[in-house]
Amino acid sequence: MNTVLSVVVLATASALAYAAAAVAQRAAALRAAGAQGTGLRRSVAWWTALLLNLLGAVLHTVALKYGSLVAVQMLGVLTLVAAPLLSSVVLRQRLTAAQWSGTALTVVGVAALLALVPSAGEGRTPDSGELVGLAVLTAVAMGVPVAAATVTRVAAVAGLLFAAAAGVAFAAASALAQTVVLRVSGTSPGPLASTVVAVVGVAFLAPVGVWLCQLAYRDGLEAPLATVTLVNPVFAVLLGVAALGDRYGTGPLTLAGGLAAAVAAGRGVFLLARAETSGAPAGSRPKVAAPGGHFWGIRLRRSAAVAVGAVDSRR
Repeated sequence: MNTVLSVVVLATASALAYAAAAVAQRAAALRAAGAQGTGLRRSVAWWTALLLNLLGAVLHTVALKYGSLVAVQMLGVLTLVAAPLLSSVVLRQRLTAAQWSGTALTVVGVAALLALVPSAGEGRTPDSGELVGLAVLTAVAMGVPVAAATVTRVAAVAGLLFAAAAGVAFAAASALAQTVVLRVSGTSPGPLASTVVAVVGVAFLAPVGVWLCQLAYRDGLEAPLATVTLVNPVFAVLLGVAALGDRYGTGPLTLAGGLAAAVAAGRGVFLLARAETSGAPAGSRPKVAAPGGHFWGIRLRRSAAVAVGAVDSRR
């Protein structure tokens, strides 16, 4: 199996595992909501979701050994397609036209945006200076939306801002995880000290990303999920350009195509948000666990989508 095919197979399998986990955890959340929020931890569906997320994390990490960060993150958007489709089949619930349109625009926009940059080929590890640049860029990109989310009084806006910060955290964690994998496997040797720093970074960013997801999903699910999925690969590209020395085309056609793709993805997020806020009556949507709840693991944001399409289940 060649390198490109390995990346496609592993990253796609990871995305499907995350999607199946989202469906399983959604079922657990709906059952818990029917029992006044009790029994979620003991639910078979919840434990199934946890195992599927761990499987997804392992597949994602292995994929990072064979391909670039951008390639793996790009294929991760398949979760956004697979999760609602699996949910509609398993839970026998129809998706609304707005959900179909929003999901399609988001996925097409992200895929088109990342298709404009080189995303194949093997990954590489950053040197010490690049690690510092990665840390600074990540801190700024996370801090700005979190600060804005804490001062806004609009819950939906705060959710999207926390989701954006979570996407940044997961992208940076994936970049550092790739560094660890390539260093440990001997594919791209480097100083032990920087490898340890990368491990510490993953251990910090992964739970922070999960916590930010918990904040993002308190008042909605579809739009924050789309936002995390959008920001994650886009920030991976930004890390490559600003911190890892990657260079991409900047011709007029490339820039115009990138702008069109970004507009399409943004429109998709807007449609998902509007479908959410115009859905079920207040109080009819089951809530996600508060910050500090019992979700964990690398890129576990997709499991936090415990009710993708939950509004439909209440109509």
